[in-house]
Amino acid sequence: MADYPPGARLPERTIADFELVWMLRGHARIATSDDHIALAPGRLLLVPPDVPHGFAWDPARPSRHGYVHFGPDTIGTDLPPHPRVRPMTSEDPFAGLCAYMLWLGQTEPDGWEQQLVETLGFLLAAFVSGPLPTAETSPALPSPLTLALDHLRQVWSRPPLRRVEVGELASVALVSRGYFGRLFRASFGLSPAPALERVRCSRAETLLIRTDLSVATIAHQCGFADLSHLSHRFTALNGVAPRAYRAAITPEGSVLDDPGVRRLARLLW
Repeated sequence: MADYPPGARLPERTIADFELVWMLRGHARIATSDDHIALAPGRLLLVPPDVPHGFAWDPARPSRHGYVHFGPDTIGTDLPPHPRVRPMTSEDPFAGLCAYMLWLGQTEPDGWEQQLVETLGFLLAAFVSGPLPTAETSPALPSPLTLALDHLRQVWSRPPLRRVEVGELASVALVSRGYFGRLFRASFGLSPAPALERVRCSRAETLLIRTDLSVATIAHQCGFADLSHLSHRFTALNGVAPRAYRAAITPEGSVLDDPGVRRLARLLW
């Protein structure tokens, strides 16, 4: 792993090894001679040998990334001759394999070098094998939305789910608020603010049905100001108050019935 302060840069360089990189915190931009690649948690980058490239890390916060360098003869798999990015999703093994490689490098158990080579070989075979199974086929998100959702996923990685302003997401995405809103609506069918509220409300639905937490605690966990605020917004969106929703044997509706909200929730969790 490597850590970088806000705004750190690595000037363009050329190395003789393959470089596999994934962000653990913050984001980065990788510049090559003919492309700029956005990298954030949830994206895996492979840079082949002899490709000039430089890094510019998150200007607003410290960054951390994991990486592996390996020679062209280390792995038998034919690898792409140009930089390539693959998503790390809940339907593929990339995130788990990357975490395992970091663990091997940190703890160095007996035989760790061979285990690392075998793990890397499996990961790269999946990396170049083409599309992997997914829960549903969806169009790829524009890069600004990818950066924004990666940030939101990190912010919401543990409760409470604080309210995130649209301006904050636009800033992370490096675009104007208006342009971000247009991209978001085109991808999810809703403006960002109401869509994010519905996602927080979907978490409240889950906690109401699957836990015995008080409604006031659920309001706090899901980023609502208080029980009254949750009750007002939940009732407006679901047509039933939180306590009545919990009491129903089979709740009739969900904010996730909206396909855009459902897609956004699946991308975040």
